[in-house]
Amino acid sequence: MVPRHTALFFYLLLFTAEMLIAQPAGKTSSLGAPLFPKLEYVNLNSEFGFDVEILRGFGARVDDARRNAEAAAVAAQAVLLGYAEQLAGKNARTVTAVRLLDEAARIAEEQGNHQAAAAVELAATFVPGSDAVVARLRDAMELIAASRGEGDFLGFVRIANDADRMLDIYIDGNYVGFQYGGDAVVYSTGNGTTHARVTDAFGNTVGEVLFVQPDQTTTWTIQP
Repeated sequence: MVPRHTALFFYLLLFTAEMLIAQPAGKTSSLGAPLFPKLEYVNLNSEFGFDVEILRGFGARVDDARRNAEAAAVAAQAVLLGYAEQLAGKNARTVTAVRLLDEAARIAEEQGNHQAAAAVELAATFVPGSDAVVARLRDAMELIAASRGEGDFLGFVRIANDADRMLDIYIDGNYVGFQYGGDAVVYSTGNGTTHARVTDAFGNTVGEVLFVQPDQTTTWTIQP
C-alpha cells in the first residue's frame, strides 16, 4: 500500500505537470529599430523643392493614421504623396508613395480587414509602381481565414511591458491602447494565429505572431 503522503505528493506532481502542459509557452522580444519614419517634423515640401506648401500637415496626418491603425487613411495619404511625386518629377528622400501604400497594406493584413484591403487596392490605382504591394496584399488576405482556429472561442494575450517607456499596443493590427513601463495587461482575441505589435514614441517597434489556444492566455514580454 502506498503511504498517504507519497500518494499526495504524486498527485500534486501530476497536477503541476498537467498545468504546465496546458498553458501555452510565452515569448519574449526586444524593441527593434523603426520600420517606418515619423513624418510630422519632416519637411517634405522642401525635399520636393516646392515653392508652396502643397503637403502642409501631411506628416502629422500620416503619423496619426498609422498610430490609430487606419489603413484607408494611410492609403489616401499615399495617393496625395503620389500626386506630389508626379508634380515634382521626383521622389522625396524620406518616404515614397509606394512605401506609404505598403504600410497601409501591412495594417490591413494584420487586421485581416477585407474592406481596408479594398481601400488600399483602390488607392494603388493612383500610385504608379504599386503592383507588387497589391499582389502581396492579395496573397496575404487569402491566408487570413486559415490562420484562425476552429470555432468562435476566445483566447487571451497578456502583454508585459518590461521596457522603460510607454508602448502603444496593437492586437491583430488594431490599436487597443497603451501601457506604461511595468504594466501587464490581458487582451482578448480569437483563438489561433494572432498578430501582436508594440511601438514606442520614437517608432521603435517589434511584432510577434502568437498562437493562442481557446480560453487560454499566452504571455508576451517586451524588453528594451
